[in-house]
Amino acid sequence: MDELFDTIGGLPVHPLVLHFVVVLVPLAALGLIVAVANKPFRKRFALALVLLLGVSLPLAFVAKQSGEALAERIGITERHQTLGDSFPLWVAALTAVSVVWLVIDRRGGLDTARKVTGFVLVALSIGVTALTFLVGHSGAEATWAGRIGTAQTPVPSDSPTVAPTDPAPGTLTAAEVSRHATPDDCWTIIDGGVYDMTSFIARHPGGSSKIAALCGLDGTAGFRGQHGSQSAPNSELEALKIGVLGTP
Repeated sequence: MDELFDTIGGLPVHPLVLHFVVVLVPLAALGLIVAVANKPFRKRFALALVLLLGVSLPLAFVAKQSGEALAERIGITERHQTLGDSFPLWVAALTAVSVVWLVIDRRGGLDTARKVTGFVLVALSIGVTALTFLVGHSGAEATWAGRIGTAQTPVPSDSPTVAPTDPAPGTLTAAEVSRHATPDDCWTIIDGGVYDMTSFIARHPGGSSKIAALCGLDGTAGFRGQHGSQSAPNSELEALKIGVLGTP
């Protein structure tokens, strides 16, 4: 079952599904807020908005499951995982309240009941919209924070151009790293450094599969997404350094 949420067409399922969720859920939630406050809008669009939430709900659960599958490959921050686990439950609660509110409104129920469910619906809509932003932001931060830095402006120099020289001792190329891509011979690149992870795979606290997925590749996103700047993992990583990445 886990394979169903892992990849499709060679691409991870998670970002493909997530793009639908982060658009449809806030769209439905914000539309319901307007529907509660505006009767003509409610009569025209309330049913469509509730149905839109109904479509979004299973997608939210697929996003959660596929996120867990992707985490097995590249790692994930604890904050993003916590937010991602709670997100489908909040969408389910919003969907359930929206159905109750719509039924009360369409059947001409007590005005008090409609107002109470409307108030709960608005509160949940605001909360789910905010949670959508937090989940998306934490995921983007885990993926890109370690890979995008501040652009450096080149400083003009009057020095004559120096002819290329042989790489300095200790420099390795990405091509060389790619030749060490098995658990028995595992090198990876993290923040421009090259690390021999072979001896560490079996004793990785999070399981050998997470390290094996980085063999022969640039593992910066996976390592930073899981550990960030935590001192212990970074110190242990430094002990495995065998060189730095040079030009091909």
